[in-house]
Amino acid sequence: MPFTRIAPTPSGYLHRGNAYNFLLTQHLARQAGGDILLRIDDIDRARFRPEYLQDIFDSLEWLGISYEEGPASLEEFELRWSQQQRQDRYQALLDELRRLGFVYPCSYSRKEIQKLSSDGIYRGEQRNEQLSLDDPGVAWRILVPDGKHMQWKTEHDTFNIDLHQSMGHFVVRKKDGQAAYQIASLSDDIDFAIQLIVRGEDLIPSTAAQLYLADCLGFMDFRRSVTFHHHPLILDADGEKLAKSQGAESLQAMRQAGLPPPRFDF
Repeated sequence: MPFTRIAPTPSGYLHRGNAYNFLLTQHLARQAGGDILLRIDDIDRARFRPEYLQDIFDSLEWLGISYEEGPASLEEFELRWSQQQRQDRYQALLDELRRLGFVYPCSYSRKEIQKLSSDGIYRGEQRNEQLSLDDPGVAWRILVPDGKHMQWKTEHDTFNIDLHQSMGHFVVRKKDGQAAYQIASLSDDIDFAIQLIVRGEDLIPSTAAQLYLADCLGFMDFRRSVTFHHHPLILDADGEKLAKSQGAESLQAMRQAGLPPPRFDF
């Protein structure tokens, strides 16, 4: 079974920040003698483009990153590895959350939530108790108690995150009926028996959210076996977080300019 995973999303051209994450993941895996899974997160097909998918394969080859499990081409990915083929598993977890009473329906749009909360995080204000989880066009949100803290340890740090403040009642099933990222990512990490998850420090709240979901669903073995490594972000010249684009920071642009792959000290 794989020890860790590289999990890009085909929603834009990869950048130096992605390269740092992939190379660090490879470094930590090889240090531990573990295998790597290439898991391409295409749960959001609205932003999916074949050229972005191809960029993942081209970038990994250019960076010199090898992996033991996962697709080697667009065709193999669509045939065997797309998250669209694991929707039944995601739905089973959503159904279990429903059975246990952890989710409720929500019809608010992002614009409406912004009016309720200036930071755009919905914390259960003005819940509409008349809605049903079976109504069309409603999202499923998970109940996160006020003051709910999530704590976990890594080799170097102890994290203690107020999940209610940082994520609120986050979405687990979108209005179109598809599983949201938090459910799909947790499900895949459990099913592929991932032991090390390497992420940017901007995803610390997502780690807290997925550990909370694991607790709700009773995945105690996952809780005991997984280690998270959160690394600093690679920033642009203005000190801002890099975003996927076709700009000078994209790996595609660097390849086209004949530049060597970026290298980092770990």
